[in-house]
Order: sequence, then structure tokens, then C-alpha cells
Amino acid sequence: MDPSLSQVIIFVHQFSKAPLASVHEQTLLEADLGITGDDGVELIEAAEKIFRVDFCSTEQSFSTIFSLKENEYLFNSEGLDLLGICRLFDWIRGIPRPVIRDLSVGQLHRALVEACNVHLLEA
Repeated sequence: MDPSLSQVIIFVHQFSKAPLASVHEQTLLEADLGITGDDGVELIEAAEKIFRVDFCSTEQSFSTIFSLKENEYLFNSEGLDLLGICRLFDWIRGIPRPVIRDLSVGQLHRALVEACNVHLLEA
């Protein structure tokens, strides 16, 4: 059975410890709730476990389910580059700056529903 939006909202509320009233379909995980880096990875892993889905199934990849393009990521890293040295070396080597797509609770819900549907097709 597909998770409802309200189930995903409650899950994000419990994970983030944010007030329930502040978590809704348009709430952004990183900008609004401060979920980034390892915390973002933990949220995705917890969602897979609780909603019994696999975002990296044989049918679809993680990038496909979350509609990520090349060089797009869901969360910023937690690394610290105070002087911009790492970014400078990436620029010299021609590595483009990663694009961070802030995931909303509604987008997470749609990804969970899609992953559930893929899981049903594989069964």
C-alpha cells in the first residue's frame, strides 16, 4: 500500500523533531528543516526502512526516482572548506560545482509512492 502524504509528514516531523505544524507538503528538507549531509542520508535510509521501499531497485535508479540530472544531488555535504581551497582545485580540474536540489516533503512522498509501485511490479 502506498504511503499517504500525512504518513510522510508525520515521519519527517518525527525524524527532524520540527513542530508538526511546520511540516507540510511544500516544506523543504534542507532549507526549512536543516536536514543536510549525513542527516539527509539517514532520513532517506529511515524512509526506505519504515515505508519498506528500495530507492535503488533493479527497475529504477535513485537518480530516476528523484528526477536528478547529472551533477545534481539532494543534500549539501557537511564538509567545511573555509578558504574555498577544495572548490578552487575543482575549478582548476574543470569539475563543475554540484547542483543541490532541495527536496520537499511532497517530493519525498511522490518518490516513496513511485518506489512502492516499482516494488510491486518486481514482486
